[in-house]
Amino acid sequence: MPSMRSGRTYCCLALAALVTAPAVSNAQADPYLGPSIGVFFPSNSNLRDAMGDAWISFGASRVRLDPYAKQNVGFDWNAFSKDNDGNRVFMLVGSMGYTIPFSKPGDSMRPYLAVRGGLTYIDYAVNLTPANRVGGKKIGANANVEIGINVGDRLNVSARYDIMPSYDSLNFSGFSLALKWGIAKF
Repeated sequence: MPSMRSGRTYCCLALAALVTAPAVSNAQADPYLGPSIGVFFPSNSNLRDAMGDAWISFGASRVRLDPYAKQNVGFDWNAFSKDNDGNRVFMLVGSMGYTIPFSKPGDSMRPYLAVRGGLTYIDYAVNLTPANRVGGKKIGANANVEIGINVGDRLNVSARYDIMPSYDSLNFSGFSLALKWGIAKF
């Protein structure tokens, strides 16, 4: 049992490092950081049946893409949460990857594509049937693809698909729509 706890500790530390370390370096390259809010639509029917079709998502991200003319490394984190009739799910995603802008320097509207990978922490307790309750706290891999558009230097609208692990007949992957607003300038 001690080795299992040690493994979980290392995974939690790795997730914490993934979430915090790149944010410091990106803050210097990207002038605005800020909150994001959106809606998450799980793709798994068992999860939708237990939790509902749409969940609130929140997170923090950069808004302005620099440099505009070439791809760059980006970081972001997102959290998805839902409580419904005694069922609960919380997912925290930290990921890094490439952002490819599709515009020229100085354009007021800047579309982009981002492809990222990272870690996901999932805390869940779900009734699959009245007699079958599953739950756990797990750390697994994540991959996501996001397409969006930056309007000015501070506003971003995006659509994203997260590929997440499956546990206990529940696949935690899903589609999300988000609005991001840059409020802190570094």
